[in-house]
Parts: sequence; C-alpha cells; structure tokens
Amino acid sequence: MALEQDIANLVESTNQLTSVIDNKAKTIDAKMAQLDSRVAAKEAQVEQFIQDATPEPRYVQTIKIGGSKDYLYPVWWAFPDNSFGTGKLTIHRNYAWNGSVTERPLHANQPHQAALLLELEGNATSWSGDANYMNIKRFSERYSNVASHVSYAMYCNAEKVNPDKPIYSGSTDGGFGAWYRSGSGLYLRGGGLTYRITKNWAGDVSYHDGSDNLRRVLREVELDAWSVRWFAEPLPFSELQAPIANTIPYVNHPYTPTAAQ
Repeated sequence: MALEQDIANLVESTNQLTSVIDNKAKTIDAKMAQLDSRVAAKEAQVEQFIQDATPEPRYVQTIKIGGSKDYLYPVWWAFPDNSFGTGKLTIHRNYAWNGSVTERPLHANQPHQAALLLELEGNATSWSGDANYMNIKRFSERYSNVASHVSYAMYCNAEKVNPDKPIYSGSTDGGFGAWYRSGSGLYLRGGGLTYRITKNWAGDVSYHDGSDNLRRVLREVELDAWSVRWFAEPLPFSELQAPIANTIPYVNHPYTPTAAQ
C-alpha cells in the first residue's frame, strides 16, 4: 500500500508540475507575442523614418549651347506618366557662368552674363491618357533673357511624312506652333551658354547644341489615315516669348483631352 501511495503522490506531483510548466509556457508565448508585436511596430516606424528621411532623387545634366547669341535653340523632353507621379524639372544657370574674360558671350565688359531659374512640374504628354499638365512653379531671369516659348506641347514645326496623306489633325503643314504631341519643351539662348537641368526622373533631355542651324526631328508617325513629322529649328532671338511674370501658377496647353464619361 505504501508503494501504491508513493506512486499516486508521484503522479499527482507530476501532473502539478506539468500544469505549472504549461502555464509558464503560455505566459512565455504571450510575452513573445507582445514582443513580436512591439518589434513589428518598431520596424514599421524605422521603415517610415527611412522613407521620410530619404531625399528625392536628383538627376543632373549640364549642357552647353553654342551657335549664336542671336538665336534660341530647342530643348525637349517628356514628363513621366501617372505610374511615376509628378515629374519635377528645373532649368537653371548661375549668373556668372561663362563670365570669364575668355568667354562672356552676352556682355563683353562684365562677368554677369545671365541668371535663370525655371522650375516646372508636369505629367505625361498630350497624347497620353494620364494627367496631361505642366505648372511653371517659379521663373526668374536676370541680366539677360535666355528662356523662350515654354510649352507643355512644345512649339515646333510639322510636315507630312507621306505627301499623299493628310497631316495629323491640329498640325499646320510647314507652320510654326504645330504643338509636339509627344513632349514638352522650350527654347534656350545660344552663343556658348551653359545650363543645368535637374529633375526627379532618370534620363537626359534632348537639345540642339547650336553646332549648326539645321532642324532636329522630334518624331515622325505615319498611319493609314494620316502622317506627321514634327521638327524644331533655331529661332531668331527677336522672336523671344518669355513667360510674362515671375510666378505663373498654371500653364495649359492647346490640347484638350476628352472629358471623363
């Protein structure tokens, strides 16, 4: 009987110990769950901090436009579409660039040549189904006028690719102001001036470097019903059309997209 009682007591003690272990395990599991939750929350905070602290990308391109100071030369690009978001582009130059005694293309007797700050925001192109806009956020020039014909749908010329087909609707065959449907642009003064282009999306803008006075083809398209070749040429400086104010909050374009149905 004594042996049986000892066994019973041992079983009871074992059961009690098991219960204690189970309770401790549950407590540990609960604590671990709380810890995991706190770790996940901290990781989310760190990730958000990293996102907030990461500066917006800056892609910088420096260009020099030669040719004549009496001409304006085309520069063109396409803003990213809705899958990227808002494209930001700034065209700028320091007032003293090209101001050394061996350069000075605009003012021979002073180092101050031309200061430019032209800050733009935009999305897509007028042939895109996305937002289709461009804002001039800031515009400032000093000492000389160098920026002209800023437009969401770039000022350009157009002609037929195929003379037997009509030209694309809205394009004037051989006429300036034909509104390039696949890009935005402006014209910058030449003569050997340096400009810097800073934007938040990858890829270079295209530009006429002033090495000749020939045209640059922007794009050509030929379909069954029509054809068009858009091209840009240097403009005489006498035709300058600079933005008319230091801050223009919105610049529209001649293309009006179809309203949402």
